[in-house]
Amino acid sequence: MQKYLFGLAGVLFFSYLIYYFFFNQMLVLGQPAPPFEIENLRKNKINLDSFKGQYVLIDFWGSWCGPCRQENKILTMMYAHYKDQKFRKAAGIQFLSIAFDQDPDAAKNAIEKDGLVWPHHVIEPNMFDSELAKTYRIRSIPMKYLIGPDQIIMLADPSIRELDDFLAFQILKN
Repeated sequence: MQKYLFGLAGVLFFSYLIYYFFFNQMLVLGQPAPPFEIENLRKNKINLDSFKGQYVLIDFWGSWCGPCRQENKILTMMYAHYKDQKFRKAAGIQFLSIAFDQDPDAAKNAIEKDGLVWPHHVIEPNMFDSELAKTYRIRSIPMKYLIGPDQIIMLADPSIRELDDFLAFQILKN
């Protein structure tokens, strides 16, 4: 009897994993971005509406994540390039970094060391179990979403090149 219960528990567990990783899809292009309200490192509340009219790049990362730290170097260059650009359909672009870190000091040190100079940083100590991770269906990092000025998802988990190409195309040409 006990053998059957363990077998049933195993089948249920693997069924849940299959559902979670294959049928619980990430958010996609054209969907409205899910609203959120979070507190940044400066203890200010920010929400999706505070970015209305601008592009916002939401970057989920962690100080312990090697690929995330490599992308941070490139994102700092992108921020320097695009932060003052004029776009066709948006008043500008904002970067929002969501650090999945149980150690806030490690995240703050990584922000400083990697030169993440944009003003919007959040540390999620609950990491993948946080409300924001569940809302945006984050299962791995690094993960990014580019939200448009109308709060529609423009890019879902783009590569750095796809992100750069999209933003370069959106720059207002004189």
